[in-house]
Amino acid sequence: MSDLVLVERRGNVAIVTLNQPRRRNALNRALSSALAQTLADLQDDTTLRALVLSGGEHFSAGGDLGDLSVPALEMRKAMLGGQRSVRSLTGGRLPVVAAVQGTAFGAGFSLALACDFIVVDANSTFGAAFARVGLAPDYGLMWSLPQRVGIGMTREILMFCEPVRGEQAKAIGLADRLAEPGQVLAGAVALAEKLAALPPASVATTKAVLSRLPMPLDTMLAWEADTQSLMVGTADFAEGIKAFGERRAAVFEGR
Repeated sequence: MSDLVLVERRGNVAIVTLNQPRRRNALNRALSSALAQTLADLQDDTTLRALVLSGGEHFSAGGDLGDLSVPALEMRKAMLGGQRSVRSLTGGRLPVVAAVQGTAFGAGFSLALACDFIVVDANSTFGAAFARVGLAPDYGLMWSLPQRVGIGMTREILMFCEPVRGEQAKAIGLADRLAEPGQVLAGAVALAEKLAALPPASVATTKAVLSRLPMPLDTMLAWEADTQSLMVGTADFAEGIKAFGERRAAVFEGR
């Protein structure tokens, strides 16, 4: 792990915090690389059930403009490196909750939307000002944003570059939970703990399918048949059925 990215474990939940507060967690190459490696390591940790991604006082100011004035091939290499985090957040087995305090701009906005759930407060602000500096959205934003707010609102946000504040973000579906001011991280951890209590195979399978939408109906039905035939043989399924019959909360062990 790197000092650029901090990891705190609370039971089977890990809190991942971007740790360049003086730069508002601007995603330079060092921070991007450290985050990608940290997420990859945590996704491989079988003792974990959920992640929280945070930036502390400010989630992330986006890409470091000082890193962008480079030759095309070098820029492409840097982009591919940074995209490792997006792939890990969207395609990894662990559900991820973004705790967005302060600003989430540019690539920071994209990172938040790569997570499964987003918690904000009234002071949170999202911004995608790529067009104001002659760039295109990156880190998968044109894939993730329409899934949350639809094509029409995506055009509004990306083309007019107007910021979206916390209450509006919740109203349009950009965020999932609106916490009280100062309670964003606590709200995100509580949500992650709920996810961690669920059967991990069920959560991972659901996440995997949703990250591949849209897909043809025949492909979806085949996936369901293959997956369900395996899951009915798990210990977690047996525990779920037993707990249902005994009218108690199930305790899932990931087996």
